[in-house]
Amino acid sequence: MIGVFMRKAVCLLFMIAVVGSFAGNVFADLAYNYITLDVPGAIATNPMGISGNNIVGEYTDASGYGHGFLYNGTTYQTLNAPGAIFTYPYGISGSNIVGTYGTDTSGHYHGFLYNGTIYQTLDAPGAVYWTLVYGISGSNIVGRYADASGLDHGFLYNGTTYQTLDAPGARYGTIATGVSGNNIVGSYLDASDLDHGFLYNGTTYQILDAPGATSTSAMGISGNNIVGMYTDASGQHGFLATPTSSSSVPVPAVTPCTMFFLVAGLAGLIAFRKKVKT
Repeated sequence: MIGVFMRKAVCLLFMIAVVGSFAGNVFADLAYNYITLDVPGAIATNPMGISGNNIVGEYTDASGYGHGFLYNGTTYQTLNAPGAIFTYPYGISGSNIVGTYGTDTSGHYHGFLYNGTIYQTLDAPGAVYWTLVYGISGSNIVGRYADASGLDHGFLYNGTTYQTLDAPGARYGTIATGVSGNNIVGSYLDASDLDHGFLYNGTTYQILDAPGATSTSAMGISGNNIVGMYTDASGQHGFLATPTSSSSVPVPAVTPCTMFFLVAGLAGLIAFRKKVKT
């Protein structure tokens, strides 16, 4: 069961990275050549992140165990954190890879940073149940951790210190899912158990609520472009938010292609998030 939900999260974040990097009308303007990626011996292969020619993700072996992989365009390298029963890379920036691993099935997970030689365990201060790492940009790493009460907090790790990220108005948890430079996006639950997206620039939090939405989750960021999902009276939708000409505030702009890929992928992370909380 762990592998199923984690794979959904992996698929989600890979699609976010693609949409964030090619924001706009690129799906209508460019033709793509699709190359199948299957790790040798795997029964399932799920790419998650890309940086240059390097791709990271997760695969399931014939015994049902999850392993990470790094593919450089020619060869696959298996990534197994020391002592881990599963390893799930989520992000890559240059030669640095981040993700999550578990040493047992109790739900106590750890984040990791792998520089190509050494695995560094990332456990946010105050984390009791888990530290989940989702994104990396340069030396900045973001994710979430759960404290002794099971409450989620977002965090930023700059390679030296951890900074807890609790969005104003958050009552039931804050999750940081994307980073680009010094800008971080994520979501939080308010007292009414509704999701709101946020953009944090290192100083201030900006709430991101799509027009007409009852809940909004910001999941990824590239430059000033933000992707995520929202729910309104008609159902669930993906969004791409771009700054307007008169304001630096991102405004959601939904395109059919953006909606298709985001809704399909984002449902996975929401399902995993609910599974972890139970």
